[in-house]
Amino acid sequence: MTTSDHRPIDPRSAATRAKLLQGTLACLRSRGLAGTTSRDIAAAAGVNVAAITYHYGSKDELVSQALLQAVRAWLEPARQVLARAGAPATIALEAIELLRRSFDEASELLPAYFEALLQAPRRASLRQGVEQLLGELHVLLRTGMQRQQAAGLLPAWVEPDSMAALFLALADGVALHAALGPVSVDHAAIAGQVAHLLLAAQDG
Repeated sequence: MTTSDHRPIDPRSAATRAKLLQGTLACLRSRGLAGTTSRDIAAAAGVNVAAITYHYGSKDELVSQALLQAVRAWLEPARQVLARAGAPATIALEAIELLRRSFDEASELLPAYFEALLQAPRRASLRQGVEQLLGELHVLLRTGMQRQQAAGLLPAWVEPDSMAALFLALADGVALHAALGPVSVDHAAIAGQVAHLLLAAQDG
């Protein structure tokens, strides 16, 4: 493993960075964004507080990178499925199920995630990273629907670009409502309804 200027990365430095990311996520789950301090993170990571600024520049940047790592982990299984060749209906249903499972795992971090996004002007790297990931998902969804239309599996009224944006907006909305009031949102039932809608559109 090397840096961009071809200097070898110190394994101890990489290990410390990883500890800081995991410690940050642990604190965000238990304390929330507002309640997480640099000392909390350092204690959870088992490192000196100075390691935060040394490795990430600031606590805000560390939090942004930790949340972005979490979002990548949530979305990666579904992204891989959407990029795979196969029967469109099977791929779509599998991706929905994977996102539903990821949602279960993400529930404790959702409040901190949305609170951080509201502070986007100070967390540009988080905003840009999330936009990039969602952009990749948008392209995969759009491309998949275009292929389904070409195969005669989706009706002509489906506009792939707009429908992809609709699905992503729906996912954001469900996540936001779950963060505000998790008891009132049955995301498993919502995922089931989306699956039924996809199958109905294919039959139409």
